[in-house]
Amino acid sequence: MSLTHQLNSLEASGLIILTITRPEIEYLFRHGLIQDAAYASLLKAERKRLHQTVGEALEKLYDNRQGELAGLLAHHFAVAGERNKAVHYSREAAHQAEARYAYEEAVQYLRSALNLMEGDEQSGTKLALLEELADVYQLLREGPQALALYQQALELWRKLAGVNNVIALRLHRKIIQTVSDIRWATRVEQQEEADRIGIVSRASLEDALQLLEDQAPHRETVYLLKTLSLDAWRNRLPPNWEAAERHALAALNVAEQLNDPAEVSTALGALAVIYLARGLLQEYLQIALRRLASSADARFDHVRERLDSLRTAGSALMYVGEYTQALTHLQEAESLAAQIQAVGEQFNALSLQLQCTFRLDRWDDAIRIEAAWQALEQRYPRERVGAPCFALALGASVHALRGNFDKAHMYRKASYDYMIANTATREQWQRNQHY
Repeated sequence: MSLTHQLNSLEASGLIILTITRPEIEYLFRHGLIQDAAYASLLKAERKRLHQTVGEALEKLYDNRQGELAGLLAHHFAVAGERNKAVHYSREAAHQAEARYAYEEAVQYLRSALNLMEGDEQSGTKLALLEELADVYQLLREGPQALALYQQALELWRKLAGVNNVIALRLHRKIIQTVSDIRWATRVEQQEEADRIGIVSRASLEDALQLLEDQAPHRETVYLLKTLSLDAWRNRLPPNWEAAERHALAALNVAEQLNDPAEVSTALGALAVIYLARGLLQEYLQIALRRLASSADARFDHVRERLDSLRTAGSALMYVGEYTQALTHLQEAESLAAQIQAVGEQFNALSLQLQCTFRLDRWDDAIRIEAAWQALEQRYPRERVGAPCFALALGASVHALRGNFDKAHMYRKASYDYMIANTATREQWQRNQHY
């Protein structure tokens, strides 16, 4: 009996239905319970054989669409017991999901791959999976989870013989970046634990920097120097501005030798924030606009760098009083952040827009922006959105000026309570006084 005849018989019996005819025919069980019953009737060995047959058939039939079908292939090979193929396709499915900015979906695929690698402590693949999963959590602004995974990856790296030292350097700089990102976004106790972890990574990066000084320019050197610059001002009390600027300028020097606009933008971003923090607003503006121009280079293909360059340019223009021009860049940054699901960056762009409209006395626009960032807070956890204290304080001022004193008082208290919960004492707020 032909396959077509069998399918027609099943359709006539009401067990399956034809759902798609083009570009290819596709059937579904009429009810999930029918599917479950049919599946349960198979012996375990038969299930594994069928899943492997289906997986191999899909590989051959759709050789040019394996990326698109990676999630399905991962499922079939996982049930078939083909661990290596299941892990491979799970990673590919995660990469595809990340490219669509579907970060939660990417987490699921990477978690599935790691579960398949459980007990294997001698695998470079597992090391890569841990780092990739941590990277996605970092994009989700779930810093504590990212930090724990980067540490696991480092522990595994230490167990593996002959693994490239660059991997360890990359993990250490990502740890420092994560420590910096969760500052003022998590409880004080979490920050203290993160600081202890960061001290170890800082020492490793400083040691590595001495070894890299006489080597040819490399993009990893740019990121290492940028990370040390960030650490010098954001993670230390008092901030070491001299070291921060020295590292940022060194990163820019290496990036210019590489002649890569994305690396140049990265280094300029490190330098720009130092000038802002030190109150050198004209210098900040010059660097921010230079960075924005770099992101317009035809070779530039880094979306997040483009986003940050727009936000930085908007911020720099705002601080010198060019509020209307600043809003143009900040609105573009908000739109791009929404497109790539960068929730924290979207909130940051809205917060800066709120400052511009406040100074332009555009109260209705300020209220509209307030509603937009509050919608983000309702949809996403606060860790992903970012610290709302400044936006709340500014919102309190707007409502007070409009005569809504009850709401103004509520916002003021919420802002103060957040600062106390995440920075402990008012004396520690002074490290942020340059803003």
